[in-house]
Amino acid sequence: MRMQQLLVLGLLAAAWPANANDFPTVERVEFVLECMRNHKGGEFELLNKCSCAIDRLAEKYTHDDFVEAQTMAKAVTIAGERGSTLRDNEEAQKAARQYRADIKDAANACFLH
Repeated sequence: MRMQQLLVLGLLAAAWPANANDFPTVERVEFVLECMRNHKGGEFELLNKCSCAIDRLAEKYTHDDFVEAQTMAKAVTIAGERGSTLRDNEEAQKAARQYRADIKDAANACFLH
């Protein structure tokens, strides 16, 4: 009995880091739906590949860091005077480039082409 308890505790301890950067369900769903809209393929195939991609990103980012990076990546593309504040900001550009590279890496790892 003691060995089983230790095994269960070991498994729980090993699973803890996997949940450390867990994203809210709605955030995952929004990402997957946008991903599926942006790629071609069957729904079931894209559902799995896009889910894989957000799982990869959740391993790399905390939720807050993900939201910030995603926001920067979208905001630096705003045209006109409103977007110039972020377009001219090197830190925002750097965060956007890193996010896009991470998206590309996740897509490649999950066979999303």
